[in-house]
Amino acid sequence: MANRKGVFIGAYVPNELKESLRRRAAGEHRTLSQEITRILVEAVHGKGLPAGSVDRRSTNNVPRRRSTDPPVRRRAEDLPYIPPVEKK
Repeated sequence: MANRKGVFIGAYVPNELKESLRRRAAGEHRTLSQEITRILVEAVHGKGLPAGSVDRRSTNNVPRRRSTDPPVRRRAEDLPYIPPVEKK
């Protein structure tokens, strides 16, 4: 018997769901168990970075531009957009 890390979670699911999960796992060269584990991790912890990526941000960094430098907004005194007149 294989030495497994973790706990077994049993669930009854419709056969078509199991088959679609199995096809998806096979398409990504994973086992069914690995695919279900990946889905559960994303559901609980959120979507991670793509494989091979390294997160270089520290946990206390402020996102660039969003809070410190808001984007340019139109002002009330700006002239409205007037489309160019077509030449005949």
